[in-house]
Amino acid sequence: RKFDMSLSELAEVNKLDTDKPLKLGAKIKGPATTQKAYSVQTGDTLGEIAKRFNVSVKALAAENNLRATATLKKGQKIALPSGFKDKGPLRTTTSVATSRPATPPANTYARVDSSAATPSSPIPYTASGAATRPTAPVAAQPITPPANTRPIIETAAAPTEAEIIASGKGKFAWPLRGEIISSFGVKGTGQRNDGLNIRAPQGTPVVSAADGEIAYAGNQVPTFGNLVLVKHADGWVTAYAHLSSTNVKMRQQVKQGEQLGTVGATGGVNEPQLHFEMRYAPTVKDKAKPVDPGLVLPR
Repeated sequence: RKFDMSLSELAEVNKLDTDKPLKLGAKIKGPATTQKAYSVQTGDTLGEIAKRFNVSVKALAAENNLRATATLKKGQKIALPSGFKDKGPLRTTTSVATSRPATPPANTYARVDSSAATPSSPIPYTASGAATRPTAPVAAQPITPPANTRPIIETAAAPTEAEIIASGKGKFAWPLRGEIISSFGVKGTGQRNDGLNIRAPQGTPVVSAADGEIAYAGNQVPTFGNLVLVKHADGWVTAYAHLSSTNVKMRQQVKQGEQLGTVGATGGVNEPQLHFEMRYAPTVKDKAKPVDPGLVLPR
């Protein structure tokens, strides 16, 4: 069912006897495809796709204007370089024993200060579900093999702060230039700034830090006044608050440098300024967490 093939067709492709059980570690080959673009499945990496289509990661990344370490999303179309040869999807079988308790991988994304109150955020979060394992042995369970020989648990680990910052370098520009009157980080007991506050004259144009789509434009978050959220590629979101006016609407596509609104003092601040945030989530199931813009934006 997973390969959309009948049992006899799958057995014929892999030269198997349908009356005999699969051996532990056996590799099962599915049908080959002649399509020139591949639709990303959950857990796919550029390395795995390159291996399947017998091309180099470098060539595959260049064909799609991506970094070799880029995070892929389910359903994303990956163009295949000329000369590719589809080996068909590979799956391997394994068994899970009950004697080994499941231990979820540690989240290395960020440290949480338990003494600080949970900050308000303009971005709605969806908590990711905890990973579970079967409570009984499972035989011949198909899984996607990792791109290399490192343990599977490592491939599931969240990216480090350094990796996240590196992935954003060169992709974003300042929404405006001005004096930073409040920097990123903890500001006192129970208080922190998840972005930067930049002083600028009333009415100064505020532009999008990168290409993206307007995820929100409105004033329903009182402490932020007029607020615009822009969703970018590869899990990034930027926020622009305290605007005096906005020039965009929901689902509108914007380019880097395109005006979103103008500097104001809405949302309870005492002088004209822009509150600017950058947030990142490795996958759509993960909670978007704040990243210091000063470490990502050009100096």
